[in-house]
Formats: sequence, structure tokens, C-alpha cells
Amino acid sequence: MTLLPATQALLDRRSGDDPPGASRQWESMAAEVVLRHGGPADARALLPLFVSAPAAHEALVPVLARHGDRRLAARLLEATVEGGRLREDVPSGVLHALGLLGCASATSLLWEHVDDSYDVSKDACLGLLHLPCEELRDAIAERLEEHEGAALFPEFLPALAPKTKDPAWLERLVAWGENDASVDCNGGLILGISLYGGPARAAFTRLLWDPRWEACGSGTGSAWWTYTGTRVLGLGLPRLYADLRARLRAGADPDAQKDALWSFITLVRLRCADIWTGVRAAEVTPESYDTLYGLLFAPAPEDSDTPTGPDGLSGPDALDGLTESSDRGGLDGPTELGDLVGHVFGSDDPLADEVRHLETALRTAAAHEWALRAAVRG
Repeated sequence: MTLLPATQALLDRRSGDDPPGASRQWESMAAEVVLRHGGPADARALLPLFVSAPAAHEALVPVLARHGDRRLAARLLEATVEGGRLREDVPSGVLHALGLLGCASATSLLWEHVDDSYDVSKDACLGLLHLPCEELRDAIAERLEEHEGAALFPEFLPALAPKTKDPAWLERLVAWGENDASVDCNGGLILGISLYGGPARAAFTRLLWDPRWEACGSGTGSAWWTYTGTRVLGLGLPRLYADLRARLRAGADPDAQKDALWSFITLVRLRCADIWTGVRAAEVTPESYDTLYGLLFAPAPEDSDTPTGPDGLSGPDALDGLTESSDRGGLDGPTELGDLVGHVFGSDDPLADEVRHLETALRTAAAHEWALRAAVRG
């Protein structure tokens, strides 16, 4: 059994050798490495460490969830549940892990926790996403109807709407989010809409750019679930960039334009962070950092005669006369994100600084990606 060096270090390390707090911080960093690059052997090796002190080793839960299997899930269930509920010293992420690993025998356990505190409810709902839930179909529909139209509710309950097998819930979720739900409580609505698949693409794209949803709000946490939804629906960032440029070219009001640009920047940042969504339907291979960097920031050829907009203009007029094209994101004219921001908003706009920071982050991620390829080849 070959383990990652990070896994072996986790097994060998003794917290008593570290200053207070240092061990948990270090363990979180090491666990992130195993989460990204580990495998089943690492999960099996780390399970006893987690079970020995669940609260102290919470950082290992995503590793178990991503790299474990049903046999590991059965052992996890046995070690963490008493009296039909999760033990008090066990992190709620175990509920998510049990569902993600296909532990069908935990279905009633997860449903028992759906109306619990925020984190517990979220993890229970995320776990149930990955289980058949046939016996819960009517119960889920009834619970949704109890909360439908409320501003605040168990936030991730709407993500279970597809489990009802009722396609009408797609439009009901959209209406709920547009008319009633607080933007502090719409992450599950966004995720639930995306899980309806192809029929939800148009509605999801609308909400992504609709300021009323604040779909890419970082403070509310919605951005995470919007990014997850784009992965579920196969809405890659190159396609969304083409959509963004078309919207800027259409000359919407400045506030709407800035909101759309900020939303796109937020999604690219999440891609740079290489987040693990914890939703199996979103586990598709995303576009490479190198591809994204080339799309958003690579300079155009020096001999290019592509127009860049009337000199000296900013605002929507800067994109007048641009025509549709299949090249570099869907529009002729400025193709680099920085140039696009400069033409539309002016080079002194705070968004220009955000784009420069984004370029640095994406360049770093692309360089790291190439280094990993070289290491694998070596």
C-alpha cells in the first residue's frame, strides 16, 4: 500500500510536539494535499486516526468522503452514530461523507438531521443528494411545500427537490428565489436548480447574471454553490466569458455590467482555488489554468488588425461596432479581460485592480499546473 508522503506525515505526527493550535493548522494543510492528490489507500489509512478523535481531526473528513468507498462508509457509520443520531463529538461533515460514499443504510439518519442547525442540516442535505431517497420522495415534497415562499428556511432543503421526481419543482425553485428567498439563504435553491440538468440551463444562466439573486456573493456563500452549479451543468468558464462579453457589448446599465463582471471574476477565483465542491455531479474535469490564462490574459498577436474599440472611449460605447465571432470568447474587439475592463469601465476603475490580482492568481495556478505535469512525467 503506497501512501502519499502527506498521509504518512499525518500518521506519524504527534500533536504534543507542537505549539497550541499549530498541529490542527498543519493537519488542515496536509489534509488538503491528500484531498487533491490522494486515493483510496490514503483514506483507509487515515480512518482510524479520525475515529480516534473525530473533533480533533475534522480536516480529514473531506479526504474520507472523496477517496473512501462503501466499506469505509460502513465503518465510519458504526464508529460515529449512537441512538440513531450522530454523536455530539463528531463533525457534521460525516453526514455528507456517508451520503457521498453511497451508504444507503444512513438515509434515515441523514433525514433525521435535515431540520437541525445550519451546518448539520447542510451536511445532511448534501449527503442525501447522493442517495436514491425513494422512500423519502413524498416526505421531501411535503417539507418543501411547508417552506416554499419563505425568506428563510433550511437552506439546502431545496437542493433535494429533484429527489421528488416532480419536474414542476424546477420552476417553483426559480420563482421562490426570484420573489421570496433571502439572498442569505439561496445556496440550496441555486444548487437544486442546477441539479435538474439540461432543462435548467436557461434558468440557471439567467439567475447567474441577475443581480436580484446575488448568485456570486462571497459573503453569503452563494458563490460556492453557483460555481458548483456551473460545473454540474457543464457551463465552462470560456462559455461564460463569451456570455459576459456579449452582455457588456449589449450596453446594459453600468451597475448591471459591473455586477456581471464581478460575478465572472468570482467564478474564476474559485477555479483558481481548485475547490472541491463535495457534489459528485460537479466532479467533471474543468478547463485547465493554462487554457483560462490564454483566454483571459494572453496578449493578442502584434500584427493583429482586430479593432479594439474607438480610441479614448470607455463605457458601453467602447464596444460599439463589435461583431460576433467564434474566436477567443465570442466577440471581436478586446479579448483580454484587462483590456475589456479598461474599455468599458476605464483603467482607473477599482475593477481594473481586481482583474490584475486575478491575472496574478491565474498565472500562479497555471505555473503550478505545469509543475505538477512535469513531476508526473518525471
